Amino acid sequence: MYYFGLMLSLSAIYMIAGSGAAFSLKTGRINLAGEGLIYLGGFLCAIMLDLFARVKMPAFFAITLSFTISAAAGALVLIFCEFLYKFKHADFLLTTFITSSAIIPLIDGLISGPFRTKTGNLLATPYILPQYRFSSILKPSPLNASIFFAVPLCILLELFFTKTRFGKQTQIYGISPQFSMYSGFDCKKITFTAAGVCGGLHALAGAASICGIYFTCHTSFYAGLGWNALSIAMIAKTRPALVIPVSIIISALMTYSGRYALYSNLDFDVNMLIQAVILFMIALLYSPHKRRSHNA
Repeated sequence: MYYFGLMLSLSAIYMIAGSGAAFSLKTGRINLAGEGLIYLGGFLCAIMLDLFARVKMPAFFAITLSFTISAAAGALVLIFCEFLYKFKHADFLLTTFITSSAIIPLIDGLISGPFRTKTGNLLATPYILPQYRFSSILKPSPLNASIFFAVPLCILLELFFTKTRFGKQTQIYGISPQFSMYSGFDCKKITFTAAGVCGGLHALAGAASICGIYFTCHTSFYAGLGWNALSIAMIAKTRPALVIPVSIIISALMTYSGRYALYSNLDFDVNMLIQAVILFMIALLYSPHKRRSHNA
C-alpha cells in the first residue's frame, strides 16, 4: 500500500512537470532547466512556508502564496531564457542547461548555509508545519490531493491545444514558425507564454513535492524529476492527455525498481539505470534518420 501510494504521488509530480515540458515542446523548444526549476520551486516554497509559520499565517493563504511565488519565479527564469533566444540569438537548449547548472549549486549553498535547519544532520531547510502539509489520503503512503490537481491540469491543457484558437496557433508555430509569422500570428506571445507556463509548472511541481512528499527541501530531492518529466512529454508526443498514463508507467518503474533495489541490496542506482535506458530509447525515437525516413 505504501509503494502504491508513493507511485501515484510521484506520478502527480510527473504530470505537473511533464505537462509543462509538453507545452514547451509544442513550440519546438526543449527545456533542459527542468531539474533546476523544480529545485527552485521547492526551495522557495519551503522557505516561504517557514517564514509564514513565524507570523502564524493561515494554511490556505500560506500555501497559496508560496505556490504562487514559486510558480512566478520558475516562469520568470524560463522567460529570461526565451528573451535571450529571441533578442540575443542565444541557443535555448544551451541557456536552459546553463541556467539549471547555475541554480542547483546556488541553492545547495543556501541550504548548507543560512537556510539549513538547526536540528539534525540533514542538509535541508526546516521542516514545514503539519498544517502546511498535504494530508495523506492513503496512509501510510504520501499520496495526497495533488493527484486531483495534476490529472485535471493535463486534461485542461489538452482541451486548450485542441479547442482554443491560441492553442491551435501554438501547435502550428511548433510545426512551422515561418508560416505562423507570415500568417500574422503573435509569435512572441506564443513563445513567451509557452516559456512562462513551462517554467511555472516545473516550479509548481517542486512546491507540490515539498508540501506533499518531503515536507522539507533537502539537497538533491529534485534528482531525476526534471529529466523524467521531459522524457514523459516526449514519449507522450507532447499530448498533455497522454502525459497521464505515461507518468503513471514511469513512476511505477521508478518506484518498484527502487523497492526491488532496497530488498535486493543492490550496490548501484537502478532508477538512474532505468532513466538512462528511457532517454536512450527516446533518442532513437527522435533520431534525424527516422524523421527523414518518415518524411520520405
